[in-house]
Amino acid sequence: MKNLFEKETFDEIALRLNQINSNADRKWGKMTVAQMLAHAATPLEYALGDKKGKQSIMGMLFKPFAKNVFFEEKPYKQNLPTAPEFKISEADQKQFDAEKTKLTDLLNRFHQTGKHVAGNHQHLFLGKITADEWARTMYKHLDHHFRQFGV
Repeated sequence: MKNLFEKETFDEIALRLNQINSNADRKWGKMTVAQMLAHAATPLEYALGDKKGKQSIMGMLFKPFAKNVFFEEKPYKQNLPTAPEFKISEADQKQFDAEKTKLTDLLNRFHQTGKHVAGNHQHLFLGKITADEWARTMYKHLDHHFRQFGV
């Protein structure tokens, strides 16, 4: 499975991010493109330790059954449940340029330093995972939302 520590995969995601514009139409869901960028940045903040959290009770209970969904090759399904910490309120009007810059910066930082950092931080659903597992699930999450907006 692709992961964000691989240069080719990182370059693909960075190119797709660069192609997103403020007029992008969503294919599903409720978020605007700016809200999606803010939402996509949040897990990277947890992986890098900028935000701290503990594994949810639901994660503790269902991790054995759900872990394969996070790491299998198949893309995430549309309209899967979102952790409360990652939800962006419909009323929260995000600024496209600021959110795109923030996500770009986090993506670059994750690619450059994440291998030494990510494995030290809790995933809110999966709990303790390796840096490579973070890199795989971060790729899959970004791919999911970039497909949501046609890139």
